[in-house]
Order: sequence, then C-alpha cells, then structure tokens
Amino acid sequence: MQEAALEPLAAPRVIDDGGALPEAELPESGFDPWEGLTDPEVEPPPEPKPRQPAARQSTVPSWASLGGDRPLSPIARPPRGALESETPSGYRPVARSEAMCRRELQKLGVRFTDISPVSSGRACGIEDPVRVSVAVKGIAMSPPATLNCQTALNVARWLRDDVKPAARWKLWKQPTALINLSSYRCSRIAGSRTISEHAGGNALDVGGFRFADGSVVKVEPKGVFAWREKPFQTQIRQASCRHFGTVLGPGYNRAHADHLHLDSKTRLRPICK
Repeated sequence: MQEAALEPLAAPRVIDDGGALPEAELPESGFDPWEGLTDPEVEPPPEPKPRQPAARQSTVPSWASLGGDRPLSPIARPPRGALESETPSGYRPVARSEAMCRRELQKLGVRFTDISPVSSGRACGIEDPVRVSVAVKGIAMSPPATLNCQTALNVARWLRDDVKPAARWKLWKQPTALINLSSYRCSRIAGSRTISEHAGGNALDVGGFRFADGSVVKVEPKGVFAWREKPFQTQIRQASCRHFGTVLGPGYNRAHADHLHLDSKTRLRPICK
C-alpha cells in the first residue's frame, strides 16, 4: 500500500528588519531611577512634630527653689499698712489693745478721730485719745468728747444696749444726741485732793438726751408727774452700772444733781449712787 505524500513545507518567511525598532523616549538628563526608593532594612526618619508654642514661664518661685519643704498651712498674708520704717512723719503706731478697741468702735458705728496725746501736768493726760463726734450709730455726741478708747467703747455699748431700748419703750421716742457736759479735763474730785477720772479721759458727764421730735430730756431729779421721764432715767442709770465702774447722779450730792457721772475705773464692785 503506497503512503500519501506529505504536503511541502511552507516557504520560509523573511522578516523585514529594514526599519529599526522605535527607540523609547529617554528621560531627561539627571534622572535617577532609584530616587524615592528606600532600603527596607533602614528605618525611616521620624516625621517632624508640629511646633508647640513656648510655655509662659511663671514668675512665682517653686517650693524647691526656696530650699524647703512645702508648709502644711498656707502662708499668711502680709499685714496691712506701712512698715515702721515707711510710716509718714508724725505717725505714731498704737498698741494692739488700742487697735482692737478702735475696730470695735467702728463696728458700733462710732465716729471718732485719733488725736495727738494730751497732757496737762504730771497726773493728767491721755496717751492714745479719741475725739468722738458720734457716740454710737444714730446718736451724736454733742459737743464732741475727748476720751480714751475704752471709755468711748463703754459709752457706745450702754447707748446701744440700754438707752435706745429704754427710750423706745418708756418714752416712745428715738434718741439722736447725747448731751456731753464734760469729758477730758485736768481736775480733782470736788472737795478732795484726789485726781478725777476725767483727768485721764476715763469719764463722761451726761447731761441729757435730744430726740428725733426735737424734745430734750435732762438728767435731773424727777417728780411724780414725770411718769415717762422718771422711769426712763431710772432704767438707764441702773443699766449703766453694768458698763462702768462708777455711776454718780442726782441724789448723790449737789455736784452731780444735773448729770450722770460715768467712769471706767476698774473696781472689785461698781459704785452706783
């Protein structure tokens, strides 16, 4: 059996390479193909943090800079007022007790002026006197009185606690002024060689009271027909013995027939006559 003849192979093609392949566009000179690539084994530099505004430096020193531990209690505020080396000429600091007394006067509404020390001899004078123009809130001192601070304070408390309530309930009136017959004066007790409490600004002679309606009640012996004024005078006289060491008034002697003598002398038992 005769095998079929195979088809002849196709003629070989000739590739036309007459034209060269188009050249790729070369990059511009200076191009680095490795630019932007990093070594995977090298850690990248940290990203820069945004710039924070500079903190304001405190001018208050720290406890550590002061060289000590922090105290358990807060630091006390500096005292008010000028230092002794900075006080103006003519200024004289008062004792602590005198300063506290003046604070109490202010709380009670007393109007006063600190004046220079007064002296009228070896046994007379006030070291830290006050000139009182308003004896207590609502009641003027007429005329103003020169006293030591403690006596001014005793007068103010007596007026507030006793005179005002007695005037309201006994007289149905409001006192507006205390009539001052005598405060500081360099003198002796009448008929004696003993120096009076007035010589130290320690006493006040009260001649009466003026009221809001314009009326005046004087300290004097009261008759049976003074059915309002007599209980008022008796009540304020008895009450004054709680505030003063000595109370003398009408009925004691002729020298005290027209006023109440009130002084702050310290006694074991007050004298009320």
